[in-house]
Amino acid sequence: MRVNFLCLCVTCMVAGCGDGFLSQEPDDAAVAAEVDELGEVRPVLRPNDASVGAATSGGVPRIGALGETVATLDATEPGRWLKTPLVRVEQSGAIVFGAKQLAVRLIPIDGPETGGSLISLEAMRAIDAPLTGFPKLQVFGG
Repeated sequence: MRVNFLCLCVTCMVAGCGDGFLSQEPDDAAVAAEVDELGEVRPVLRPNDASVGAATSGGVPRIGALGETVATLDATEPGRWLKTPLVRVEQSGAIVFGAKQLAVRLIPIDGPETGGSLISLEAMRAIDAPLTGFPKLQVFGG
């Protein structure tokens, strides 16, 4: 009981911190009025449409084993990256081919998670994959 009371007190103190507590100033559309139990009107922060869309569309980086994909070479852009339907947002990650592991930038592309991926020339060379082949890669987020 004492711990619950303490948590309630801390929550109330944090809620009353005021403007300095928020990392960003909310826009007018993100704040709505709410009437509390005593009849006082106080502002309540509401998420804006962009943040709701990102949260509901899987806009969060995925961590750990993401699955396997068959990749094909895309030599049009420099860097070490994998364009794959296994992620929903651009994030850091790694690929494994045979005994080779490589840190890459994972870039989302449309398609089912079972669809194929595109891999950069630099990444193909770094994992010693055949440039004319279709390597089967294990993909990890993080």
